[in-house]
Parts: sequence; C-alpha cells; structure tokens
Amino acid sequence: MPGGLTEDFPDIVAAIPGVESISVITTVTMHLESSHKADGTVVDEPPPRFVIPMHSAIVAADALDRVFGLPAIGADEIILGEGSAALRRLGVGDSITFEKATLTVGAVVPEDMMAGYEAIAVTPEHFNEDRMQARAMLVLYDDNAYRLNLEIRPRVDEDLVYAVAERASSADRGGLVVRSQVFIKENFGEYAYRPTGGGRFEIDPAWVAENIVEVRIPLIGRTKCHRIMADILTDIMQDLVDNGLSNVIDRSAYAGCWNARYISGSARLSRHSFGAAADINIFNPTDGGPGSPVNEELLARIYAAGLTSGHVWRNADPGHFEFFEVVAAE
Repeated sequence: MPGGLTEDFPDIVAAIPGVESISVITTVTMHLESSHKADGTVVDEPPPRFVIPMHSAIVAADALDRVFGLPAIGADEIILGEGSAALRRLGVGDSITFEKATLTVGAVVPEDMMAGYEAIAVTPEHFNEDRMQARAMLVLYDDNAYRLNLEIRPRVDEDLVYAVAERASSADRGGLVVRSQVFIKENFGEYAYRPTGGGRFEIDPAWVAENIVEVRIPLIGRTKCHRIMADILTDIMQDLVDNGLSNVIDRSAYAGCWNARYISGSARLSRHSFGAAADINIFNPTDGGPGSPVNEELLARIYAAGLTSGHVWRNADPGHFEFFEVVAAE
C-alpha cells in the first residue's frame, strides 16, 4: 500500500476465510551513529550531529523465515545483505550503534533475500517511530492473488489504493523498475545527513562537494546533479538536439535533479537526494506527443542511457527518471 497500511487493513485481511497468517513488514530509516568491529575498532563514524541513513525493515522474529527465508536473530541483533555488509565493511559479530541501541550483526545473507532493504531487525523499540511506516505484508492464503483481491475489495473503502501480487520465488523485488538503496549507494556514494524538518535534510558538505556539480545541460539549462547523472542527462539531451528533436523536451516542465529530501509523505530517501533522478516534462500530458513524459523518442534514450521511468511504477510517477543500471561505453 503506497501510502502505508491503514490501521485496520491487516485485521480485515486476516479475517478472510482461507488466510492462514499475515506478517506485516514495517519500513524504517535507521540512523547509524557509529559502527565497530568485534574487537572495538571503529569502522564508521559520521561527522558530529550527522548520521548515516539506512533503508531497512522490521518484521516479527517468528516471521523472519516465513517472510524472507531468513535465519533467526535475537532482539539485539540485525541482519545485513552481502551488499550492505560490504558497504558497511562489517561481518557477523560486528556492531552498529543507532540512537537507541547498539545491535550486533547476527547474519549476513545473499542480497536477493533482503527485498531491497539494507538491514532487517526484529525490535521496533530500538528505532524512532516517526521514521517507521508499515507499507506491506505477506499473506499466506489458500488461493491465488486474484481471488484474495476479490475478497478484500468489498471489505474496504472503494477509494483505497492497494495492490495484491503473488510472492516472487525470492524476497528480491525483481529489479524490474527500481533498484535498492544499496545499489544506488554503491554507484553514487553514501552520505551522512542531518534532518532539518519539513521532509528535508542537510547532507554532509564533504559528500556534496565531491559528488554534486552545477552544469548547463542542453534543453534543460543550469541544474545541480550528481556528476554521474549530469553526464547521463547531457548525453541524452545532446542526442535529441543532434537529431532535430529538441521539441521533445518542455524546458518549463523540468523540475530539477538534486534535492536533499525524503520521498513525499515518508521518511525514505528520495533518489533526488543522491542527485540520481531528474524530473523531465513532469506533470505534462501522457499522450506521447512533444513535451510528454512518455514520448517514445525520450523514453528510448532514457532506457538506453541506463535510467528507468516512473510511469511504469505501480504508483505511477510520469516524468520522474532515475538511475537503474550502468551502461557500458561503446
């Protein structure tokens, strides 16, 4: 449920005949204050007043295996995916200190078991409630997703937005339309930040100086982006110009690239905060014509450059384009 599960939704689904159990998955942005090897050696220590945000999840301890196929961990332990562990330079037995607790790494598992999360814990009390949101749940049901949806729909408000899908063969979200935050950090670098309120935050100035550039891009004009994204956008726009397709872009409907903020209505990091996304032809008609965010000429170049388009998301966002894969140079 994109906006977060409504309070009564789990109970409504649990009461449907044929539903054997439900396991709520709570998304949380964990704030790493420091990390240490088992012998006490410091690994990560952000600048004073700054923390490192981690896109993570909390599930009930007895649901770890049922939800993700993960090993059991204790209340004071945490699970990392292999990518996250490499990024953190941590292994089993090492520790991470958050605002409310220090947790020991209890397991490191293959990345495709993590459903895109950097870490998974079982104790919500260790983290700040204002950065938590229950957005999904695994339902064990004796029929298919279509039938379950038919059972749910008459039991909830007709305007409620949600989606029911069959469980994939692994906990990986499939990598079809978005990448994990670990993947973005691996390619764009990881920052420490300091929340400032109103859905915004200040990023460590050292990271900004190293990664964010202000450039003039054809058809778009001056903008701030991650240096990698700036090169990608420049190539896309110059290619349109070179092929006489400048009218594909509506300069007035360009809404920027780098923006240190959360995803609207949440405490999850926006790809814009990495400078890894751009809003082009945003809010324009999706008729495919010049200035449309789904214009075929634009999309062809977007995909060829290794970006993906928000118009294909379940919670569609036409005109939002973000980094998806590294494209080898010809």
